[in-house]
Amino acid sequence: MKTARRAEFAVRSVATAFLPHVVVRLAWRHLRPAIFGIGLALAGTSGPGLALAQTAGGYGDVVNWAGWCLRSARGERAGLASSSGPLGQDPDANYYEWPPGLILYDTDAVAATLAGPGIIYRFWMPHRAAIEPFAVRMFFDGETTPRIDTDSGQILGGTYGYFADPLVTTFAGGQVCYEPIPFRDSLRIETENIAGSWHWYQYSYRIFPPGTELTSYDGTLDPEEQAARLAMVSMFQNAGQHPAGESATAERTETGPAIVAAGGSLIAADLAGPGTLRRLTVRMAGAPDAELDSLLLRVFYDGEIDPAIDAPVSWFFGAGHDRAPYWSLPMGTVSPDGFYCYWPMPFQEAIRVELSNVSSAPIGVGGTMVENEPGPIDPNACYLHAAAKKEIVVPGQDVNVMASVTGAGHYVGNFLFVQQNHDAHYFLEADDIVYVDGDLATNGTGLEDCYNGGHYYNWVSDPIEEPEGQYPPFAIRPLHGILRVARTSLPPFGRADQYRWMIADRVPFTESLEVQIETSYSWAGSQWISVVFWYQVPWITIDAPESPDAADRFGFVLPQNAPNPVTAATTIRFTLPTAGPVTLEVYDLTGRRVETLLDRVLAAGPHEMRWDPAKLASGVYFYRLRAGEREQTRKLVLVRD
Repeated sequence: MKTARRAEFAVRSVATAFLPHVVVRLAWRHLRPAIFGIGLALAGTSGPGLALAQTAGGYGDVVNWAGWCLRSARGERAGLASSSGPLGQDPDANYYEWPPGLILYDTDAVAATLAGPGIIYRFWMPHRAAIEPFAVRMFFDGETTPRIDTDSGQILGGTYGYFADPLVTTFAGGQVCYEPIPFRDSLRIETENIAGSWHWYQYSYRIFPPGTELTSYDGTLDPEEQAARLAMVSMFQNAGQHPAGESATAERTETGPAIVAAGGSLIAADLAGPGTLRRLTVRMAGAPDAELDSLLLRVFYDGEIDPAIDAPVSWFFGAGHDRAPYWSLPMGTVSPDGFYCYWPMPFQEAIRVELSNVSSAPIGVGGTMVENEPGPIDPNACYLHAAAKKEIVVPGQDVNVMASVTGAGHYVGNFLFVQQNHDAHYFLEADDIVYVDGDLATNGTGLEDCYNGGHYYNWVSDPIEEPEGQYPPFAIRPLHGILRVARTSLPPFGRADQYRWMIADRVPFTESLEVQIETSYSWAGSQWISVVFWYQVPWITIDAPESPDAADRFGFVLPQNAPNPVTAATTIRFTLPTAGPVTLEVYDLTGRRVETLLDRVLAAGPHEMRWDPAKLASGVYFYRLRAGEREQTRKLVLVRD
């Protein structure tokens, strides 16, 4: 959102009392069995490379906690239909698929035309624009009469059909709907442009591979969908409790109060696999900001030297620094055990969780707890990663690259903490930009829009009455929130700390991911701290429990090379269920391809090849076999004399 918000009005008063967002917190013990049962049912539908997102009308993608980490189907993609110009240009409003260009007159318009199968998972508009209202007409599967024929005021006000709170919410100048809208063959979204009004909008969606079974929205829910929706509502209303409930078979590793020496570490857990961490907590209530910033949370998978998660406790959990206590579905600072992380963290061979003190003084920790569900993990399980970064903007800098990832997986959200020594929130004009496999995947309409707010989080443009009032210093929701927003004239200062989790509307990638945020609207010297979360396909092949020696249900076999470790030549054997194109490639620890051993058509049946890695230095490498839609990866160790 840009032009209509250019002039930031002086903040008259930020003394407005905080009005809590009131929700009725259901008795979790009554709904937990239903949620857990749905999760088990959905987990059983996954095959190699198949997504769970299309289950239970789209509600299953949130309800099935165990599926949060599962790899998306090959060919699946995410997208954002928005009012941003085709090149991301200002004013990020009044642009449509048709008619082209910036539209300033009265006319009907097409916001998006999408080929199915797919699901709209998120619909957002600024609160003030939504109550204009603007028409919303959705045509499914080539129909000529819209199946949804309403307006933004009804959908985003929670009064359209079964679309209702808490899956539809008003938040810090924005309104968002998380009720999924599935479409089997196609979806055309029509709206209108109103002369003299600015029309900002975003529709987040995922498109699934052809042949994915999906039933288009028809205004009703079948019993499975109703149960899944009820479970999702309960999860939202009980944010802060574990999304999958308690586990009778999970094992806890706990540490009591401890002092972590300067330069030392506290091992919270060092476990052999396979298993899945389902809860990670740290007690540091009342700790000074300097200690929260200097104690790093590090997670190592499968004996790797480099951590997959490496972030200060304050950044990773969104704690300290006058941030509001909060509870969201996967993360929070309010629980009986302290700061919590509920993201599922599967591992195949081993996992080590540690807190490292990088300061010159000892740091006290009230305790830690790691809860592990031991046992085989899904062959499609991905590993949780988090990249932390602090960027100080220099003159002329237009973009901050928050994370750049090589590999395959899916992006699930971030924390972003921004501040500058200037009395303005103009930095919130920044667009969020995501590249997938080298191509532009999403381009937002403004920073606070990405986090489901609007009009600089209801601090400018004649603030509107909302649950948290005008000029809200914070606002907390299960999938998004602001932890601290502030502005002062003396000394000049502006700040916004926010989070958003993309569970249903996650962004799959197969080769690379790059998450950017524009910085051209901020002053030189402004500080941008971010933690980007994503799941990544592990280098180590995860074998299905019933499949010995890495054979999947299609008879695709890649045994471990022999000998391993490798000192000279080694033999790689594999079996193909059908004839077809095959590639066998070797990668180093950074994900860089260092050698292609095979790239040709092979017959079905067993094969073997002798490989001499004479040009490679000692170290850990991975070899990946691909044949059609199937792939397997193995690790080898090269030892030179």
